[in-house]
Amino acid sequence: MSKYNLNQNAQRFTSYATSGSNASSNLPETLRCVFCKTDKPIDAFSATQIQKATHNPYAPPSYNNKAKTICCKKCSPTQQTHLTCMICSKTQPLDKFAKSQRRNAEKARCIKCIKKREEEDVWASDPDSDSEDEYGQFM
Repeated sequence: MSKYNLNQNAQRFTSYATSGSNASSNLPETLRCVFCKTDKPIDAFSATQIQKATHNPYAPPSYNNKAKTICCKKCSPTQQTHLTCMICSKTQPLDKFAKSQRRNAEKARCIKCIKKREEEDVWASDPDSDSEDEYGQFM
């Protein structure tokens, strides 16, 4: 790649970074957190929250006129690292749960409890006297 192409790409990147609805010159100095209800400096908010709060010229007017619910980093929920199994009531790290169980934290079952349930196979008991041959007699 030539030196000219590298300079051109660098200029293109910087022009994208400084243009648009979220240019640093358009940012307010403080934003209001909806949870703690205090005005805080911009650095107390994540980039996503700042983007949500600023005017977007590409969005429809109804979007820009709506009140935005933004929260500061301190009030934002943290990432969940543990779940509690609804069967054994043990709090364990996420790797002890199947991905499908992690989706609904209130009903999550750990891998050990799921395997134990599979081993207990409900249908493994002796069959009742109802068989297909006897059923045919009544018809």
